[in-house]
Formats: sequence, C-alpha cells, structure tokens
Amino acid sequence: MRQPFFLLCLTLPMVLAPGAAHCAPQSHEAYEPPAAASVDLGPNLLLHAPVKASPHWATCAPEYAVDGKRDGPSPHWAAENIPVWLTVELAEPRDLNLIRLWTFWDNRRYYQYVVEGSLDGLNWSVLGDRRENTTPQSESGETVSFPTTKLKFVRTTFTKNSAGNSTGGHIVEIEGYCLDARTAEAFAAYEKAWGGASGLRGAFGSLDERYARDEPPTLPATAGSAWSGAAWRGERVQAQLVLWTAAGARQVRVRTADLKSDKGDVLGAAALRARFVRYVLADGKLVGDVLDDETRLDLPAHSTRPVWVSVDVPADARPGVYSGRVEVLTQGQPALPFDLKLEVLPLTLPPPAQWKFRLDLWQNPYAVARYHHVQPWSEEHLKLLEPHLRLLAEAGQKCVTTSIIHRPWGTQTYDPYDSMVEWTRKADGAFAYDYSHFDQYVELAMRCGITDSISCYTVASPRYLDEATGEYTSGGYSLQDLWRPFLKDFTAHLAAKGWLAKTALAMGEWPIAQMKPMLEFLRQDAPGLKIALAGSNEPELADKIDDWCVFITPPLDPAIARQRAAKGLTTTTYVCCGPGRPNTFTASPPAEAVWLGWYCAAQGYSGLLRWAYDSWTQDPLQDTSHVTWTAGDCFLVYPGARSSIRFERLREGIADFEKLRIVREALLIRSDGAAHDALLKLDAALQGFDFTKAQTSPAAGPVNAAKQALEAAAREAGK
Repeated sequence: MRQPFFLLCLTLPMVLAPGAAHCAPQSHEAYEPPAAASVDLGPNLLLHAPVKASPHWATCAPEYAVDGKRDGPSPHWAAENIPVWLTVELAEPRDLNLIRLWTFWDNRRYYQYVVEGSLDGLNWSVLGDRRENTTPQSESGETVSFPTTKLKFVRTTFTKNSAGNSTGGHIVEIEGYCLDARTAEAFAAYEKAWGGASGLRGAFGSLDERYARDEPPTLPATAGSAWSGAAWRGERVQAQLVLWTAAGARQVRVRTADLKSDKGDVLGAAALRARFVRYVLADGKLVGDVLDDETRLDLPAHSTRPVWVSVDVPADARPGVYSGRVEVLTQGQPALPFDLKLEVLPLTLPPPAQWKFRLDLWQNPYAVARYHHVQPWSEEHLKLLEPHLRLLAEAGQKCVTTSIIHRPWGTQTYDPYDSMVEWTRKADGAFAYDYSHFDQYVELAMRCGITDSISCYTVASPRYLDEATGEYTSGGYSLQDLWRPFLKDFTAHLAAKGWLAKTALAMGEWPIAQMKPMLEFLRQDAPGLKIALAGSNEPELADKIDDWCVFITPPLDPAIARQRAAKGLTTTTYVCCGPGRPNTFTASPPAEAVWLGWYCAAQGYSGLLRWAYDSWTQDPLQDTSHVTWTAGDCFLVYPGARSSIRFERLREGIADFEKLRIVREALLIRSDGAAHDALLKLDAALQGFDFTKAQTSPAAGPVNAAKQALEAAAREAGK
C-alpha cells in the first residue's frame, strides 16, 4: 500500500440459538455468509413438481415437500396414521440416480420408510430401503443412491415413526438428481468425509490453522480431548478447540471451571474464556477470524466450529501445575469434556501498559460511529469507543491516533477520517482552532490506557472554514503560511494540557528532496513537537526523525536501529497492503502475526506499526474485503469490541518480544554455562526470522522453534 497509503497518505447458514443476542445494530438474514455448495449436484429435478399424498393436515400440504426449503424442520408435509405415502410426479420421464430426503427432525425420533420409483405409476422398484432404520433424523438428511434409472414417479412410504405411528410421516424436502460419474464420485467422497462424525465431536487443534467451516477438520493423529501448556504469571495463553458435526447440534455452549493445583491453589473460572470463532468473507472465501461474543449457537449439519480458549494467568498466581476442564454442552447429547493442564512458571510478565514494545495501530473512530449509526463525538459514540480502545490498550498500544486535518488519507478507507481540529479563518483574516474533538478523543484513549504518545496526522494541506464566505476551502496560502500559526497555537494548547512532550507531528512519505526543507520548517516553528514518519528508510533521516517507522522490506540496517535506540529514539517497522507474507490479513496464516513480534526482536526494532486497527468495511462481520486492498488489510478487530484470531496472535508475538527481553536481561547478568547456552539457543532461534526466508517458508516453523527455545531459557532464568 506504499503509494496510496502515504501519498494521501450447499451449506446452511449459521443459525442463532433461541435467546442469543446481536451486539451490532445491523441485522442480517444469516449470522454468517453462506458458502458455495461443497459439491454442485446440478438441478433438483423434483423441485416444484406435482405431488400427491395420503390425507394430510391442512396446514402441512404435500407441496411443502418440493418447495426447495430445508433450512428448518418446518414447514413440512404431514399425514397421520402410518402407513402413509407421498408421490412426486415428473412432467416427463427423467434419468435419476440420487434422492435426498429430509424428514422432520428433532434429533430424537427416527423414521422407517422405503423410497420407490416407477415409469408408469403401476410398476414400482425399490430405490432405497430404510425399513430397518433406527438412527434419529437430523438436518443433514438422508441420501439414497442407485443406478441411473429413467423415472416419472418417486414414492416415499413410511412404515414406522418412533414417536408413534399415529403421529404419521413427515417430509420437509425431497430432492432428485442425475449425477455424472465425476460429480457422483465427488459427492460420495464428501458424504464419506462427514460419515464418521455422528453427533457433536471435538478435539484440540492447532493455533496455526484456520479450519474451514463447511468441511470436516483435518487433525493430526495426536489431536485429542486434552491440552497442556506453560505460561508465565501475567501471561495469556490460548488454544483452539475444534467442534464438528454431520447431523447438526442445537444450543451449543461452553462451560468453564476453575483450574486447580495439587497444592490447592486456584485459577478461577473467570481467568478462562471460550469464544466461538465466527466466519467472514475474505476476497470471496469464508475464513474463521472473529472471536465472537455469542455464548450459544446452533451448528448446522456438515459444519465445523472452532472455539478459541484463552487463560489469563493472574500476576500473583503461585507457580505450579493447574488442571481443570471445559465442557461443551448441546441439546440432547451428553457433555463433551476437554481437559486442560497448565504449568505456571515463576517468571512474571508485566501488564501491557509496561511493555517496552511500541505498538502503533492506527485508530479510526469515525468508522465506529458510522457502523453503529451514532453521531461522532456524541455520548453514545464515546461509550462505544471505550471497550474498543481498552481492547487495544490490553495489547500494549502506545499511540493515540489523531487526525488534525480533513481527510489526511483522502478516501482510501470506507470511512474517511475527518479532522478532530476545526480550522477557521475569521473575518479579520486571523485563524482560530477548535480542539474539542481532539481533546475528547485523547482524554478517552488515555483513560482506556493508551498514554505513551499522540500521533497527529498529517502535515499536508488543511481544509479550513472561511467565515467571510461560509464555505470550506484549502487555498489562498502556502503550506508553511497555513501551518505556522497553527503550530504556534497547537503547541500552546498541548502544553496547557500537559501533552506537549508526548505529541508528534506525523508526516507522509514525501520525496527526500521535499521532506528535508519541511523537516527544517517544523523544527524551527515547532521545536517542542516531535516528528514521526512512516515510510522512507533513507539513512540520512536517522538523526532527523524522533519516531521513525520503515517498511518491512527492504529491512533497515540493524546497526542504525541500535544507534537510534542508544539516543532514545524509536525505530519501528510496518506492514500494510504488502507484503503478501508475512502479514495480518484475514486469511493470513495465524503464525505470521506472531512472527512479526519475533522479527522486530531479531532486527532490533522497537515495535510495529499497522495502518488500521478499525477502518472497517461496509459490513465487516460479513465481508472483510475493500476495494483493491487484500481482505482484512483495513482492520484487525470487529464491531462490539470483538477480537480476532490475528489480533490475539499479534498480541502473543508482542508478549513473546517482552518475555525475550526479560529472559535475556536475567541471563546476561549470570556467568554460568547454563545461562550462556540458553542465550546461544535464543540467538540461534532469532536467526530464523529472516524476511527473505519468510517468502517461501511457513511462519509457524521458526515461531514454534523460537517459542521452545524461549520456554527453555525462561525455565533456566527462573531457577
């Protein structure tokens, strides 16, 4: 995004269980976008065909069996007092080799029936015999395959209903197809893949995988119902539990409990959190990313649903091994237990506000206002922003993003940034500035825990209100003549608020020949303000920029970053619409987000900048794609203060950066061989974080190897 970024600078949808609530104000027919059919079976030859049946209830007409609707057990055809039958008549004889049948389902009752076909309505042949069936019906339906046969009539006759024959037979939908050999093979493979997943099943998967919603998960042989891990005091650890079902499951929810040590110490259930992973579109494909706040979901047949399990270890937890479990509950099925074992190590990770890593994710409060249909800077807007900003602060965010001119990056985001400062040229030609919105936002962000710095975007041509005409304009002055009175007034305002020392004017990526005189102008007219730049890595800028962020490629010479650090200057790196990898796009492999934190440590960077924390698309809980940017490039979290897989894993990488720093400091003051060996192994692990290697090798490899080295070093440092 380098130039646009800086020059302007067959599947059922997820169904909410009864009682589940939406947090976002926008409503949708489906909880998630539907996926394309796993196998395209072609036209349903029975759709809307004429139907005859046994005497039926007036409200349960036979036409319901061929209306194309099967997303719920009703409406359906119903006839009392078995045996009963329903016959579909085609307009002309057609080749058929597959019947799909959905009887009424409640996951308890079962039906016994026979499906027959006829060319003349007199002579019948059996297509599928289910007269010995005892399996409860489900929303996955039943499939009847048979050799290709020319048929005009298809009849289903019920011989038993486990809920009582007087209750009768019921058909939600019946479909008929003629599959070619290739499609038949693909459909058989699809049915086989789901065939073993009776009831609701689950196992712990990998944090490094994104599991498809409409396919059974591919899990290693070692995957099971138990998870174990290690954590520092004050650290957050996480696991991904994967649930899947062929038949569907109702009112699925997760129950957490205390983790207890054999010494009687307790990590309370409040330390554990389980969130369903919600799917969104990413460049046309469904991807699991949202960590949702729904606590109860219905899972459709033939679907997979990951659950993100996290444990926030209290900073005062006593070291030791803690055990416990989470249980997955669902209607009509025994609870599924999943065991957890967590070893708490003696080292302590400080709270995020004390982390040294400089995280700078740009915020867009105007997107929050638009999505939630509230007036910017209203009381409702500020209430919505508070949990949203606290989520960011809990990841170690250091910078408050402010826009001090109108649309500093034009319209590259769905919600353009407005100016938090109102510029006005009075009738006498003097300029006045209203900082009300700027102050509101900065004060709120600081109350939420983002207190280190304020970045003001950007040094470019501002729009101002001309009182003489009553119109907005940006002409009539040179850039310096517009900025000179503002810088004087702004500096005084910041000093009065006590913010001057932590505020930086943030510049775009100008050509070096234009940038140098502008830097001289800013230093001369606003000596109390710092200067930030995200863009060029020209070495001659090393002594001219206070907060310097360079694109991830080509990498800055690590020696320059170290020299700047010795002078107390910040040097960070950034990713945006590129590179393709590693990155934090919606569909990026999750380990790439962790990789970025380790890469900063390996290269000597102070931290990471990402151009958008929350510049949402029109409807981010449905589609994360926007214009030409790769899906998810514009934001990392979702409305309603919902986190995401990529945001949590980015936070994990930042925590690793901090742990690495603490462990190295502890080991460097020792002179014994064990400490020396642990440091050598850490250094060797850091060598794996090379941008060129990351273009061809999965990020999970160096990340997991480095984590093993860090855990071993932490155990040594904790002795």
